Amino acid sequence: MSEYIRNMAFYKQQDISEQLVQLSSANTRFALDLYQTFQDERRGTNLFFSPLSISTALAMTQLGACGDTATQIADVFRFNQVDQDQLHGTFKELNNLLYQTNSGYKLHAANRLYGKSGYNFVQSFLEGTASYYGAAIEAVDNFAAPTATHSINDWVSKQTEDKITNLIPPGILNDLTRLVLVNAIYFKGNWESKFRAENTTQETFKVLDERKKVPVSLMIQKGKFALAVDKTNDCLVLEMPYQGRNLSLLIALPVKDDGLGNLQTKLSADILRSWDAGLKSRQVNVLLPKFKLEAEFQLKEVLKRMGMPDAFNDGKANFEGISGDRELYISAVIHKAFVDINEEGSEAAAATAVAVKLGCARPREPEKPTLFRADHPFIFMIRHRPTKSVLFMGRMMDPS
Repeated sequence: MSEYIRNMAFYKQQDISEQLVQLSSANTRFALDLYQTFQDERRGTNLFFSPLSISTALAMTQLGACGDTATQIADVFRFNQVDQDQLHGTFKELNNLLYQTNSGYKLHAANRLYGKSGYNFVQSFLEGTASYYGAAIEAVDNFAAPTATHSINDWVSKQTEDKITNLIPPGILNDLTRLVLVNAIYFKGNWESKFRAENTTQETFKVLDERKKVPVSLMIQKGKFALAVDKTNDCLVLEMPYQGRNLSLLIALPVKDDGLGNLQTKLSADILRSWDAGLKSRQVNVLLPKFKLEAEFQLKEVLKRMGMPDAFNDGKANFEGISGDRELYISAVIHKAFVDINEEGSEAAAATAVAVKLGCARPREPEKPTLFRADHPFIFMIRHRPTKSVLFMGRMMDPS
């Protein structure tokens, strides 16, 4: 029986709604769209981000969007694949499922609004963000004051156990800022099967662009893991579960040392489904690098290129659902993410802030155990196994 079929049985046990399946699929498609956009503009560099954090922050924003602005946000984030009347209720359902306290790992998220004191926000918007996303609003007297930025950054730092610091840089908020929407997500989990630190060895990692090798610490263990051999796309796909088995690290490793570029161009939701269907329990000799990644993104231009320019245009933006008129637009979307992969497990965190302003070669089936030697560039995701929701996604190009 494949890992995919076992997971489908698990879905039924968890009583996951059709709407939740649709939202998870939408979030995955957005994750892949954003990955393609990032990899086009940041060629040859490491990537790491939380599509779930970005989607959640913009879903809160979409609660107050109207007209073409709302349509464009829904198109980019694939919210149009979900019944619009149930979108935010389904986000609440997803959050309740993801952030369970008895899960065997530490995964939590928090949302908050920072609003200009005295500004007349639409009551239904405040009620919606509180009800669906648990986002309380905190009044800010003066967004231009450094204390306002410090207060938001301190809250994010606390929610991510000091992994995401200084999310909002100086100069982003000013006298025209009326609202900042923030999402923060934190994960820490131990492997179901840990690596032994004494087995970690110093090896080399093959970096593509410079045609060189860099030092790397490779963690080693042999055991039974879910592995898919994708001959069509010339890669191996390994799933390593965390304790509790609801979350896992999925790694897509090209067979060829320089195969990442070709794999990235083909990456799609259909390919992810084929990997899930192909996962089978096998004896695997795993060699996985220890690494830490930090990334920071200003997403305004990225999201405009992806298809939602109106939200950032003070003449076209329509956020009547937030202010009751059309005087607001998004001035910045900022995202930071962090991940640490080591012998014990993984630690990851991310945060997203939305600032709203007032307008003025084919592989052979090897002999067992299968060798999975990740000493060259690969793609990885931390996913929620029952729903296939992508919490974090990235690529490792250079561990140094």
